[in-house]
Amino acid sequence: MIWLVLVLGSIGAGWLFGRGDASENARAAAASASVHLLTAALGVTFGLYGRDRIRLRRTYASPTLAYLGKALFFASLSPAAALTLSPVAWPMSSLHLSAGGCALGAALWLGNLPTRL
Repeated sequence: MIWLVLVLGSIGAGWLFGRGDASENARAAAASASVHLLTAALGVTFGLYGRDRIRLRRTYASPTLAYLGKALFFASLSPAAALTLSPVAWPMSSLHLSAGGCALGAALWLGNLPTRL
């Protein structure tokens, strides 16, 4: 639940302090959404591959890395949500960085969860 507050708080801060155009940000993000979603899906795929390696006992799960991956995922998702849904004047190239961070975070998060929770 705290992660949802982080994402919504970043959007709210963007509306309070932003000086850009929200509709232009949303339009540009929608135009490049397929690339960024594919990047995040690639991270999920690598995470599920790592999860399968844990299930087959080729490697060990690390709850610490899983938690750090979760934190990285939501820390990368917050600026992307703020850029997409609020009037901030950031460059659109920062969405590429956020998508890469989300992919890495999802791979670490899903790939290091213990087999039994």
